[in-house]
Amino acid sequence: MTTSVRIGLAVLVCNLLGACVASSGGEGEDCVSHYDAVATAATWGGLKEAMVASTTWGRVVSVRTQARGDDVGAGDEDAVRVVDLLDRKGRRLVQVDVWRSDTGAWEAGAWSQCID
Repeated sequence: MTTSVRIGLAVLVCNLLGACVASSGGEGEDCVSHYDAVATAATWGGLKEAMVASTTWGRVVSVRTQARGDDVGAGDEDAVRVVDLLDRKGRRLVQVDVWRSDTGAWEAGAWSQCID
């Protein structure tokens, strides 16, 4: 390999590595865990219907409650249920936390955990 080819390859590799470092977040960016909204309804039955109608994670055919109680979820809401949204083969598409809002409405959200 000629010297100019080696230098060209070295510059290319350095640029690629620099682009990877820049796109990985770098310093100064805050990582914030949050809920991705799934559905909201006035009643539990309405919330189940809204979750089945959701298409964000694929075609939802049914829901399965995994846990019930006080603050059973993973996120920063006081979740009262943890629910799986299932496809036609019974496979989990996504697991969501369910809580009651300050207005009394039922809300469901998928917890998105920040990982630094």
